[in-house]
Amino acid sequence: MKPLGAPLPEDLGVLWERYKEAVRAGGNPQALYQEMVWPALLRKWREEPSVYPSPQPFAVSVHTLGTSPEATALAILGAGAGKVYVLHTAESARFLPRLREDTAKDLYPIEIGKSDVAAIYRAVKQLLEKHPDLPVALDLTSGTKAMSAGLAAAGFFFQRFFPRVRVVYVDNEDYDPELRRPRAGTERLVILPNPHEALAEVDALFAKELYGKGEFGKAAQYFGGMVGKTGDQAYALYKALAEMYRAWRALDPKEAVRQGKALLGKLSENAWLNHPLNGNRRALEAQVALLERVERFLDSQDFGERAGVYGLAQTLLRLSQEVGEGQPVLAALYAYRALELLLQERLALLGRRAEAPGLSPEEEGALREELARILQIEPKEVRVGAKLGLLDLLAFLRLKGDPVVGAVPLPELQGLAGVLKARNEALLIHGFRVPTGKQVGQLQGLARRLLQDLEARSGVQGVSLDPVPLGF
Repeated sequence: MKPLGAPLPEDLGVLWERYKEAVRAGGNPQALYQEMVWPALLRKWREEPSVYPSPQPFAVSVHTLGTSPEATALAILGAGAGKVYVLHTAESARFLPRLREDTAKDLYPIEIGKSDVAAIYRAVKQLLEKHPDLPVALDLTSGTKAMSAGLAAAGFFFQRFFPRVRVVYVDNEDYDPELRRPRAGTERLVILPNPHEALAEVDALFAKELYGKGEFGKAAQYFGGMVGKTGDQAYALYKALAEMYRAWRALDPKEAVRQGKALLGKLSENAWLNHPLNGNRRALEAQVALLERVERFLDSQDFGERAGVYGLAQTLLRLSQEVGEGQPVLAALYAYRALELLLQERLALLGRRAEAPGLSPEEEGALREELARILQIEPKEVRVGAKLGLLDLLAFLRLKGDPVVGAVPLPELQGLAGVLKARNEALLIHGFRVPTGKQVGQLQGLARRLLQDLEARSGVQGVSLDPVPLGF
């Protein structure tokens, strides 16, 4: 056999046919392969490895090693990494010296059980954390099926956190059924695409999950990425939908209206008449119309825009319920603001505004008496400010015979008094208090009663704040 550095007299195709004839003549297939074919194939990969779609400058490579080390050697040469780790079993450890000789590489062996997938996950995680910023190739060609599956799963998962990771595999373009081997010279190291990136269907599952959790901004990012990967503009409509709900939950009705109108416009085009979102068009139209009323109210600050007040208060109350027990401070702030808007709308029915109520001396005296009853203190201890706060609004509306506020039993108002009075003492206002879940529930309960009455008067009924189904 000629030295590996010497010129080869024949190409691999000719050598393969000679090898085949030798096997037919009764020679040992494995021994003949090592003698006639492997040196030439190894030389070819040392000089110019075949990598699809193109060679990449990997700094680190991690390989599984089974009882057929040739493929692992080709993968090591194809990756061309300076630092090479080999995951091997107790049985395959005997091939490590040969692997070092064939590749002329220093190897860092890591022994694992042949079915210990968890060990592969741990090993890969540790290696990636050791080389966080380097391009890493994870080769799953050799080893047991469990080892290959574990390395592939680890690679595709950790790629989300270490974007320079690539999963690779030594494949072949021609298999010789007679010799039951890949035809020498047709092997190539394939850089496998991550299914999370290559298939829109996988991203769609992520986007759907995020959408269902109310993480609309992240869902929109996935839908936008799917447009770029597939060229399918249908996903752009889902992106607009998610962006609409993101803006709505962020209390940005102007942006929500912009996204909603753009979406409805697209859904009206011939190309998208059969888009799944058109199955919920009426619900979408109602939501966009409500958002327009909210935008109009915020621009005008006119409490006569009852539908806008209703839509904003309903949104705030929904946000209060969504953050729930996990964020009681935020839940209380949303509920406080919803209740305040609803009370200010009722005050506007009397031609008054909370920031400048214009109380007569008689009204101020009567308000002081009413507040004293609610707070269960002496009237002389009550101070009425130039602006009406939450508790002042409730007392004044009761004083003026408001039918909804007046229907709230005095003991219930007395129970609410401390919660309402403590608004300015809340942690995110001016104080240090964190409201309890019970206190937040009290605020939400009163706001719901007022919201129900406003819904009947605003003419806006049956508009759900629930995100419409995606249709897939």
